[in-house]
Amino acid sequence: MTKNVFILSILLAACSTHAAEIQHSFSSPAFSGVGYSSHVLTIKQLEDQQKDKNKAAADAIKAKAEAAAANTPQAQFTANLQSRIYSQLAKQITDSLFGTDGVPACSNGASAGQTCGETLIGGNTITWRLTDPSRTSLDTGRPEVAGMILIDIQGNGSHTWMYVPSGTFGF
Repeated sequence: MTKNVFILSILLAACSTHAAEIQHSFSSPAFSGVGYSSHVLTIKQLEDQQKDKNKAAADAIKAKAEAAAANTPQAQFTANLQSRIYSQLAKQITDSLFGTDGVPACSNGASAGQTCGETLIGGNTITWRLTDPSRTSLDTGRPEVAGMILIDIQGNGSHTWMYVPSGTFGF
């Protein structure tokens, strides 16, 4: 009887079994298309982050090399020499502007509006003159005020005017 039950159970199992179609889906959005745009965006962001890291590392190496080059004795000497030369030039220009007693050195021989001095430093042209009340100011368009020194700095496509009161710097 156990043999019959066994055969009967196999027959019933065979009759009641249903087969289903096997379905396969890819889990990668690159193959399935589901969520593909966010997948591509994520990959792009990862690539950009790595490029930024590489660029930052290269910039750091370059900055370190430049700092090392600027820290050599020759570079320090050159920087110190340039500083002293510019300081001496500034002193000479200041002496020319104000003279020894605070009165512009060119006020004795030059009339108002004429150039008192001019120099070329590092590609910049620096001129200075006494102001002339009959002329208009270059930066405001108003008449110039007497007793002022106009310093005009031109270079590298820029233009700067400075007005300095004269005769008031004597100590």
